Amino acid sequence: MPNTSDCRRSRERLTTRTECIRSPQVTACGQREDHVGVSEADELLAMCRALTDGAGLAGVLAVLRRVTSAPAAFVDVRGSLLASVPSRAPWPLQDLRSWRPGVEQLGTPPRALFPVVLEGDVVALLVVSPEQADRTYFRMASHLATLELARLQALLTGRRERAGQILEDVFRGRSLGEEARERLSTIGIEPGPQISYSVLVGRSTLSGARLRSRPWNLHSLLAGRGDPYVRATVDDDLVLVVPSADPVPTIAGMLLEHLRAADPDASVGVGPMVSDPVSLAMSYHQAREAASVAGLHHARPLNLGYLLLGSADTVPVREFGVRALEPLTVHDERTGSELVHSLVTYLDSDCSASRAAERLFVHRNTLRYRLNMIAELTGWSPDTFDGRMHFWIATRYGDRPPGASTARNEGRIG
Repeated sequence: MPNTSDCRRSRERLTTRTECIRSPQVTACGQREDHVGVSEADELLAMCRALTDGAGLAGVLAVLRRVTSAPAAFVDVRGSLLASVPSRAPWPLQDLRSWRPGVEQLGTPPRALFPVVLEGDVVALLVVSPEQADRTYFRMASHLATLELARLQALLTGRRERAGQILEDVFRGRSLGEEARERLSTIGIEPGPQISYSVLVGRSTLSGARLRSRPWNLHSLLAGRGDPYVRATVDDDLVLVVPSADPVPTIAGMLLEHLRAADPDASVGVGPMVSDPVSLAMSYHQAREAASVAGLHHARPLNLGYLLLGSADTVPVREFGVRALEPLTVHDERTGSELVHSLVTYLDSDCSASRAAERLFVHRNTLRYRLNMIAELTGWSPDTFDGRMHFWIATRYGDRPPGASTARNEGRIG
C-alpha cells in the first residue's frame, strides 16, 4: 500500500486530472467532448480515491461497476487476469492473448478494449461490454490504471538501480571481501555454505533504461512484491541473481521469453552456481560471455585471457587469478601433490614437457599425468593456446603459492 507521501503526491496528480474532467469540453484522455456533469465528475473522483485509499485496480473496477452496471476487468497482454468485477465473471482470456495495437474489440460476444500504457508499451487492457454508450468512465479507468502502475514501477525501478550499483561494484572488483558481503546482503543476496547463486545475463536491443523499467510480472508489481529475483541492469545487460533453491534453467527460459517479446534475437547466458562474492563476479563474466550468441547458453569455464582482453579495466584480475587456481591449490593441500608448482614450471619452460620434467626432477610421464589432472580439475588444458593464456594470466596476476617457480623470462608467454 502507498505510504503517506506517495498518497499525497498521487492525490495531487489525480486532483489535477479530476479538475481536467470538470473543465468544459475536456475528458480524462484530453479529448474534446461534451461537458462532463458534476455527478459524473464525482464518480470519477471516487475512482481516484479508490487508488489513493489502497483499494487498487479492483477498487477502480468496483466504482466502475456501480456507475455503469457493466462487468469489467483488467487483463495483462499475456491474457492473465489482474482484477475483475464481478470476481467470477467470464472473460475471453484466450482471445485477448491475440490482441494487437489498433484492435478495439475482441471475444464472443465482442468486448470493448481500452489499453493501459506504461512507458510507451501497452501492458494491460481494460475489458468491458461494448454496448455501454458513455466511454468517459472507461477511458478514465484505464488512465488511472496507467498512473497506478507507473507509480509502483517507479518504486521498483529505484530498487533496481540501487541493486545495479551494488552488483556492478562487486562484478568489477570495486567492492571485495566483507564489504562486498555486507552490501550484497542489503539487496537480499547472502552467498555462503548454505546457499549459492547463479548469475543470468540477458542481452537485447532494448536500452538499459528500458530493461530497468520493463515490468517482469504485473501480478507481482500490483501486489507490491517487486521482482521475484534480484534484478538489475549492468552495461545495458539485464542481470538476474537466482538462488540455488530455484529452477535456474526454467527461469533462464522465462527470461529469454521476456526479452524476445521485444527482440527476437535476444540472448541469455547462465553462469555457474557460486557461494561467495568473488565467484559471483566470475559467474557474471562467464554468463556475459555466454550471452554473446543469440539464444540460451550455459557458460563454459572462465578464460582469464579473453576476460582481460575484453574488460581489462573493469575486473579484479588478481582475485580471479587466485580463484582460477583454487581447484589446484585445494587438491595440492589435500593430497600433497604439486600441481600448481608443476604448472608454473611448465609455463616457465616455454611449455616444453621434457625441459619442465627435468627441472621438476620427475619423469616426463609423471608431468603428463599432472597436466591431464590440471585440465580435469579446471576445465582448461595447458596444452592448448587458450589454456596457456588462461594459466599464464592466473599465475602471473594471482598469488603464487610458496615454492612455485619464479624464473620467468619477462615479456614472453610460455
